[in-house]
Amino acid sequence: MINLPITKMLFLDIETVGVEKDYDTCLEKRPQIAEQFKKYLDWFEKRFPEDKGKTINEIFSCRAALVPEFAKIVTISVAFVTDNDEIKTQTFSGEDESIVLKDSQKLLDRVGKLDFWLCGHNLKNFDIPMLAKRMVINGFLPPSILPSYDTKPWEIKAIDTKEIWQFGSYSSIGSLDLVCSTMDIPTPKGGEVTGDKVHDAYWNKGMLEEISKYCEKDVKVLIDFIRKLKNLR
Repeated sequence: MINLPITKMLFLDIETVGVEKDYDTCLEKRPQIAEQFKKYLDWFEKRFPEDKGKTINEIFSCRAALVPEFAKIVTISVAFVTDNDEIKTQTFSGEDESIVLKDSQKLLDRVGKLDFWLCGHNLKNFDIPMLAKRMVINGFLPPSILPSYDTKPWEIKAIDTKEIWQFGSYSSIGSLDLVCSTMDIPTPKGGEVTGDKVHDAYWNKGMLEEISKYCEKDVKVLIDFIRKLKNLR
């Protein structure tokens, strides 16, 4: 089902939060960004109808992390499998996004030269564009392993496990939690930190270490999923 050796995959996951704690803080510290966010309120409400009736602060706190222009990356976890079937992980995490991005840029540059492919869940629609855009916003050149604007679809060296699970149906559901539960793969979900609670955990509870551990567990889950697929008979 997947011909690429697992030892040539770099498993990746990122955790993002809103660029500020809430809209009011953003308006005070980054008025231009806040003004742009306000202009996109209708877009957020159409995409997330359940947010209708929420205040702008509430919408910012739960949705800003999903859009590169209004988010910041606080954790990047990567992992690979050695020839001896050992899992090696590295996590870049911190309050200063530019340091997190610079450190990860160095590793991604090295890995790209070794002809690795990225592997992640919803990688092409979220992690890759988020990582590339946040690097540009922070003044960094995205590493060559990330596709550029002129990269042709068949040239993208990325395996998206959400894409695999959809089997061509873009209307199907397929969160990593759901897929792993279905495939009987233990997941890090259900703890104090989950994807939809990262913003609150970071800004209100100072749980950066816990966020990092959660992110690192996610890349290990990705490895388990790929192993399951490779063992299909």
